[in-house]
Order: sequence, then C-alpha cells, then structure tokens
Amino acid sequence: MPDLDFYRQKMLKRPGEYEPPLGKIWTRAESRMWTITMFSGTCVLYAARASLPICAAAVAKEFAWNKTDSGTVLSCFFWGYALTQVFAGRIADKYGAEKILPYSSLAWTMITFFTPHLFDFAYWTNYPLVVLLTIRILTGVCQAFHIPSLASIVSKHLAAADKGRVFGIVLAGSHWGTVLAGAIGSILIEWIGWRSLFQFVGILSLVWCWIFRWVLDKKNGTGGGRSSPQPDEEVLIDKKHDTIESHLSANTPCPSVPWGTLFRHPAFWAAAVAQYTGGNSYSILFNWLPSYFHETFPTAKGVVYNVVPSLAIVVTSLVAPVMASRALAEGKTVTYTRKLMEGASLIGIAFCLMLVPMTSSFWLSLLIFTMAMAARGLHHGGVSVNPHDFAPNHAGSVFGVFNACGAITGFVGVYIAGHILEATNNNWSYVFVVTAAQCVVGAMVYTLLGTGQKII
Repeated sequence: MPDLDFYRQKMLKRPGEYEPPLGKIWTRAESRMWTITMFSGTCVLYAARASLPICAAAVAKEFAWNKTDSGTVLSCFFWGYALTQVFAGRIADKYGAEKILPYSSLAWTMITFFTPHLFDFAYWTNYPLVVLLTIRILTGVCQAFHIPSLASIVSKHLAAADKGRVFGIVLAGSHWGTVLAGAIGSILIEWIGWRSLFQFVGILSLVWCWIFRWVLDKKNGTGGGRSSPQPDEEVLIDKKHDTIESHLSANTPCPSVPWGTLFRHPAFWAAAVAQYTGGNSYSILFNWLPSYFHETFPTAKGVVYNVVPSLAIVVTSLVAPVMASRALAEGKTVTYTRKLMEGASLIGIAFCLMLVPMTSSFWLSLLIFTMAMAARGLHHGGVSVNPHDFAPNHAGSVFGVFNACGAITGFVGVYIAGHILEATNNNWSYVFVVTAAQCVVGAMVYTLLGTGQKII
C-alpha cells in the first residue's frame, strides 16, 4: 500500500489552498458501486426518453398526427431539456448533485408512467397541443438535471485519469436504455399497445429511484468514505497527476465559473460544434429511425430495427472509453486522443448516412444504420468527456452548458426533419444527406481547433 501521507502532502496540499479529506475519493469498491448505479440510472433515463420515438407511429395513427405534428411533439421535449441544461450543472455543483437527483428522477419517472393518461387528458381538453407541449417540455426539464449531476459527482470523487473512463461508461448506459426500450417496447406495442411501454419503463425507473436512494443512504451512513483508510484498502489515486482539482471535497464551497475565459477560447466552441453536429445526427436517428423503417419497410419487425442499431452503439460506447484510456497509457496526448475518437465518429456517421439513398433493401439499410450508430459510440472517448479535460474544477456546470449544444439539435434538427418530410412527401434522403454534411463540418472544426488541455 502506498504511503497515504506522502500523497496527501504531494498531491493535495499547496500553500494557501484547501486540503480536502482523502476519504472523499472513492475506493475501488465504491467506484464500482457508483459506476454501476449511475450507468443503470442513465439506462432507465434513456429508456424513458426513447419510449415516445419508438411508439411514435402508433401514437400518430391513434391521434391522427401528420409529420409536422410528430416532429413538434418529439422535439418539444428538448425545448425544456436544452434550456434547463444551461443551469442544471451549476445547480448540481453548488447545492450537491446527490441532493438534486432523487427529486428530479422521481419527477420524470412519474411523468413517464402517467404519459398515456396525460395524452388522453390533453385530447379531453379543448387545447390538446398546448397540453401535449407542456407535458413534453416538463419531462425535458426534469431529465435535464440527470447527466450534469452525474458529471458533477464523477468530477468530485475520482482522480483525473479515471474521470473520462468512468464517465464514458456511465454515458454508455444511454444506449442500453434505448436497446431495452426498443426490445421490450416493440413486443409490448405489438401485444398490448403503446401505453404499456410507458408504464413498464415508469415502473423500472421507480425501482432505480429506490436503488439510488439506498446507495445514497449507504454513502451517508459511512460519511461518504472513511477519513482514515485501512492499510490494505485500495484508494483510487493517480500519483501522476499533481493537481488538487481531482480531489475536491463535496463540502468545498463551489467556486465561480470563469465563463469569460472559457467562452473566449476557440477550443470550447470547436467542441461545442462537434457536440452539436454529432448530437444532431443522433437525435435524428434516435427520434426518426423507428418511423423510417415503419414506413419504408412496413412488413419488417419492429423488434429488429428498434434493437439492432442500438446494440451496435452499446458495444462501441463501452469500448470507446477503454480505447481512449489505452491510447493515453501508450503516451498519446489527450488532445490527439479526443480528436481521433471524435473525428472517426463524425466521419463514420457521415459516410454511412450518405449511403442510405443508394439502397432499397431492408437488410442493407439496417446494416448501414447499424454502422452509423456504431460510429456514434466512439463519441464516448472523444468530445463526450471533453468537459472533464478543459474544466476539471467545474465539470457539472460546464457539462450542462456544453451538453445543451447537443440537446438543441433535439428541437431544431428533429423539428426541421419533420418539416422536410412533410414538404418532400416523405423523402428521407434529404434528411440524411443534410445530416451527413453537418457531421463533416463538425469533424473539420474539431480537428483543427479542439483540445484536451485544461482551459479553466
């Protein structure tokens, strides 16, 4: 066991600076427990988010929606999600993510479970569109606190070398959630009806809320980690990183974010462009792919096209953080690693989407979209974890603003896609080609200006 006193003096203490208690850094056992908990939380979050896109065709048929109506209802979730992201991370950093998450999670869980009833209520009133938009916006507001809160938790309890790997794995839970909703949801929709999907996911989310509360109670019961670790206890300390920001205590007053410095740096905006263009491609696929297959190949099984592409991104999103960590261990710079992973992701998506108009075969289309989703998974070793690189002291706050750049695509890209389809009599080629072009632009900008170095 390394000399803990040595690391305390060498890594944490500097003249005039606060020395956080070492016990706040997770042990390996605590890290595994929290990683699994946060991963599963992201999983149910995205299962809830994927529920409406998966059953959009069935809902549209029941309520007589056209493509513009579908695009509006699907996209308005992101109105609340993107705008709330701007300050959600700051709230998590300032007041404690562990205090915010239980309430926000319970709120979107309840809305998810009662969504079918709320939709029926909307059409019982004289203003169905207003009620529908309110429901979806409120769902987005409640879900907006989840990912920035997890970013804040990771930033305060892990050494610098472990943050990107763990947070990348946690974010990969989003794709497991999509697979879960797609696999079980397709069966439920076919056998019972679209309402059963929301109720299933709502119950699953409620179970996770109880598990998260149990983990919090366990943490609070032990003081968030022992202040005097036993001699044989493995503590997650990266002795290569002589920096205090990797070990900030959860009880440390939240420092103000130097937004001016961040916003003046071109690398931040390069990352934001990459986040936007990659997020746009994923939002288009996430929200419209079920409808594309349902309309283009009406005899195809939903359980196939709702699951297979998402399985591909599950694999690559879990592999990507490991690949990035290995590249760093081999001596590659953080900047090189982030650019390589993000560039491969965006160019890979663009290449696949350009192929879509050239095929009329279900299985070939399925293969192309599966490859596109697999390419998107590489994002979890690239820009996805960039805020921990350039803003290690303010990960929650910065990630909230940063992730809003990707979330904006939900109400811009998804909404515009609906209008394009309506105006072109469901010509999907225009949607995919425009999306591919944006990915190329994002890859070029980030390759030229991106960074993995600390900015603030």
